[in-house]
Order: sequence, then structure tokens, then C-alpha cells
Amino acid sequence: MKLKDLLCENAKVYGDDNVDINFLTFKSSEVKAGSLYFCIKGENFDGHDFAQDVSSFGASAIVVEKLQKVNIPQVVVKNTRKALSEMCAKFYGNPEKNLKFIGITGTNGKTTSTFIIREILKEAGYKVGIIGTQGAFINGRSYKSSLTTPDPTELYSLLRKMLDKGVQYVIMEASAHAIFLQKLEGIKYEVGVITNITQDHLDFFNTMKHYEQTKISFLNSKHIKTAVVNVDDERIRRNLNKIDVPTITYGLNNPADVFAMDIEKSLTSSKFVVNAFDNVFKVECPLVGEFNVYNILGCISTCFSLGISEKNIVNGLKKVKAPLGRFSVMKISDNITAIIDFAHTPDGMENVLKTIKGVYFEKLVCVFGCGGNRDTGKRSIMGNIAERYSDFIVVTSDNPRFEDPSKILDDIEKGMKKNNHVKIVDRREAIKYALSLVADGGVLAILGKGGEMYQDINGVKTPYNDFEEIEKIL
Repeated sequence: MKLKDLLCENAKVYGDDNVDINFLTFKSSEVKAGSLYFCIKGENFDGHDFAQDVSSFGASAIVVEKLQKVNIPQVVVKNTRKALSEMCAKFYGNPEKNLKFIGITGTNGKTTSTFIIREILKEAGYKVGIIGTQGAFINGRSYKSSLTTPDPTELYSLLRKMLDKGVQYVIMEASAHAIFLQKLEGIKYEVGVITNITQDHLDFFNTMKHYEQTKISFLNSKHIKTAVVNVDDERIRRNLNKIDVPTITYGLNNPADVFAMDIEKSLTSSKFVVNAFDNVFKVECPLVGEFNVYNILGCISTCFSLGISEKNIVNGLKKVKAPLGRFSVMKISDNITAIIDFAHTPDGMENVLKTIKGVYFEKLVCVFGCGGNRDTGKRSIMGNIAERYSDFIVVTSDNPRFEDPSKILDDIEKGMKKNNHVKIVDRREAIKYALSLVADGGVLAILGKGGEMYQDINGVKTPYNDFEEIEKIL
């Protein structure tokens, strides 16, 4: 493709705009002959500093915010991040123009919600793609993806593939980072859903106010046509006046367009009566816990806004399978149960442990840790929550990254006042020890990693999975 055919609005070219472009990247290490390199300013590096390097690597042209001293064509734009999204869309033939999008943001519940909506849309006869934490799924087939919301170079490649395979609806997780970094430029969502706003990612956003405002900024007419919001979440509720599109509310405790009654809870399913715009009907879904009742209500609200029938909603909910590591229940023996969940925030942990305590068990043993080089403020909070709900806790590693795992465990312990815990850095040994403590009629909650297939230690992702470790022990 010629450079001139990729240009975004208000771009100015210095040099030959007829050069061939066959690869787009913002990573200098990926540059090869025929590349268009985007000079993006990051937290630690500025891509403009590598302009001369990529020129020598064979780049055909660069996209910049200020002219560089190079002898290859330059495209000057106001914002290289925004230009990256717009030019990637053109490079892949603007697949977003022929797809319908549902975007889901929020601290917790995004992945589960994408799986719920997929089943309902499939029941209604649509071909569906998912892009999120567990990768990309096209008509049920799994594809690897690097981030919850991939960078534009990867995102538009996936969208092109989805369109070519007949996908009609794309359900995307919209992470706070993706919103802030403008990765979603050029995509207009039929519906934008926000599940909740609780503490997370303060290592990046610094304050809850900044994090909150970033999440809420997704819910405007630039990005979405209709908003679906959890009206029971205080941070969402106080921002309702900032949403400038038609809004559907759902909840349990505040007046809402869609709400639940007569909730029956168990460790195998959730059953309740839904009132959706005065349409009253019963639903059953093999997802458990009040937090999943909220997720289901948000998905019902979304599908109603799309014109999906009550019948398809009811039948689709029955077929939902929880994503791997989202309250996954494993029978260790006739009398011992393990529950593996991705809960890695204070709110997520409390939701899971509260759900477990709602069902009678002789003893609850909890294994968890906190990620390194991430929000350190939540560590002691999570230690306190684990202590309040658990009979015994084994504090262990969970992607320590470049931090000393022992220091992370010490930070967690600061929130713990009782003498009902032990620290074991090695996660395998921690699970093995915790399992030895679970008596008949007890439950082992293993939290934090869910379906992840690695431990991130000193920049190396070593193969590791909680499910596999349980199997090995057994």
C-alpha cells in the first residue's frame, strides 16, 4: 500500500508520499524494510529518539509529532497515538465499518460479560467475535492476543480476520489503559457497558479520580451510541450526568430499568426473576454469586438494547460457560472443593470470598498474592479482606515481575491482624500446603491468576497454571 493511501486527517507529508508500506509498527525492534514507524511517547521512552535508528533499519517512512533529522519521508501529525489507530484501520481496509461493536469497560466483570453476551447473540443467530483478557475468539475458535485491548496494529489485523470469517458482532473489553491511550479511536460501539469502578491500576493512574474519569470518558457520543450502566455503583452513579447518549440502568438496590428479584444462589447456578422495562421473566445461568447476577443483568440490558428477543436471552443464558478461571469449581474429593478465580482486586476478592461463605463449608482456606510493579496500595487491603472471610490464608506469589516477592508478601501481611496465615513464596508449594489444610467439607480458594498460563518473574514468563498444579498434586 502507498503511504499517501494511509494518511489520516490533517497529516502533512515531508518527502515522497508514494513509497510502499507493507508493515506498521510503533516498536523500533520490529522495524524492517518497508515499515511505517510511529514515534509514540511512552512512560519511559519517546519513539522520536529512535527515528534515526529505524531509518537505518530500512523503514520506508515515519509518523512524527515534530520533524526529525532523517532522510526518509515523514508524516507530521498532532497525535501519533491517534494517527496509529486511524492509519492501521486504513491499512487493513477499514474492517470496523462493516462490523457492529459492543464495548465493555469496568474494573471487574468484563471478561465474563463478553462470554455471556456471545452466547445470547449466538442464540439469536449471529456470528460473534470476542477480544479480551483471555485472547480473541472468532466463531468459537481461540486466537492469541497480547493485551486485554490489543494495540491498533494487532487490533485491526484481528478485526480484518473477523470480518473475513463472517463475524457480525465484535464484543470487546475496553481497558482503562486502552481508553486513556486512545487505542479505540475510529470504532463506534452500538453499546458501551460499564460494570463497576473499584480500585485497580493506580500504579498507572495514580489516583482513583483519574482512573474513574478515564473509565467514564468511554461513555460518550464519540465512542458509543447507547450506554448500559450499573446504577448501584456509587462512582458510576455520580457521573450519570456526564453521559450524553441514551442510557439503560441495571441494578439490585437502586431504581433501574433492568433489575432482579427472588434470587436463588448456589455453587452451580444463579436463578432469578428479571424485570426488564416491565417485561418480567425467569432466567437461569450456570454462573454463581451476586457479582455475576450483576454481570447477567448488564448483559440482558445490552441485548435488550440491540433488539434481541426475551426467548433468545433466556435460552442463551442457559448455555453460558464461564471463562476459565472465573469462579471455576473443581471437586478435589467427595467432600473437598477447590475454587479458582482471577480475582486480583480488593472488590473482586471480596465478591468471590463472600459468595463462597454464602454456601456452608466446614473450612475456607485461601491462597492468593498480588502482582509486582503494580498498585501497591491494594496489597494490605486484600490481606485484610482475605483475613475477614477465610479460616486460614496462604500468602504467595502472583506475577512478582521485577519486585522481590518476599517484599510483596510483607506488604500484604501489613493488613492482617490475626495469626491465621503463613507466607510461602513458591506458588506451587503454597497450593500444596493449603490443600493439606482443607478438611472434609472444606473449600480451597485459589485467587489471582485464574486461567493464566504463566508466572511473570524478572521479565520472563515461565509456564505455570493453577489448574495444572492442582492436577499434579492430586
